[in-house]
Amino acid sequence: MEIYRVTKDSEEWLFKAYDYVRTDAFCFGQNIKIEGEFAHDEPKENANFIVIIDEHKPLAGCNIVYPKPGIARIERVCVIRERQKTGIGHILIEEAEKWILEQGIRHVVITSQDRAVPFYKRCGYADSPDDPSEYDKTKKKLTEEEKAERLKTLGFNVVVVEKFL
Repeated sequence: MEIYRVTKDSEEWLFKAYDYVRTDAFCFGQNIKIEGEFAHDEPKENANFIVIIDEHKPLAGCNIVYPKPGIARIERVCVIRERQKTGIGHILIEEAEKWILEQGIRHVVITSQDRAVPFYKRCGYADSPDDPSEYDKTKKKLTEEEKAERLKTLGFNVVVVEKFL
C-alpha cells in the first residue's frame, strides 16, 4: 500500500486518483450529483490531499484545508465502496493527522455527514457545537427548515467533529 501526499506540484495522475475515489464513494455510493461533488473544489494551487493506492488502484483520499490560523480541516474523506469498513479510513485519518502535526497544528476539525460521526468517534474525535459554515466558506449556516429539507433530499446533514492532537 502506498500513501501519497498530493500538492500542487504532484503528478496529474494523483489528482485523478483522488477524483476517482470521490466519484466512486460519493456519486455512485451515495448518489450525490457529480456537479455537486466537484462544484466547490479548491484551486489546484491549494491542494493538500492524501491518497491511498494499493496494487495500482486508488482506494481512499481526503483533503486538508486551513480555514483559520491554528486549525486544520479534513474534508471529502472517502474510501471506494468495495474497501469500506476494512480499516483504510482509519489509516487515511492517521496519515492526515500526521501531516497536520508536521505543520505545527494541533486542532483538527472534520466537516462530515452526520451518519459518519460514529466512525470519527472511533478515531478519537468528539462532537463540536460549531456550525460547518465556521470552517467552510462554501457553506452557509442552514436554518432548521433547510436542515430538515437537506435530510429529506440527501439523507444526511453536515456536522463538525474535532480533535486536539
